[in-house]
Amino acid sequence: MGRWSGPEPVTSVWPPDRFEVRCTFPPPDFTSSDRFHYPEFAYELARRLREGGYARQIQVIRLSDGAVLFDLMSAREVPVANW
Repeated sequence: MGRWSGPEPVTSVWPPDRFEVRCTFPPPDFTSSDRFHYPEFAYELARRLREGGYARQIQVIRLSDGAVLFDLMSAREVPVANW
């Protein structure tokens, strides 16, 4: 049982996050952000938020370099194959 509380850090079983989906909703101006490792999941969330029509602003940012891959306000949508 002593091995469970050892000083070694626990290795994560999840891959590191690479994309962040940020969105803003109408007043009371609720904002949210979700992070994903796989581009398909980030794109799917952005697409569904856009189709729902409730979000005022949606952005997908690549965390490694800060590139905006999807932006509802400026109608920017990089094909998911290039993410």
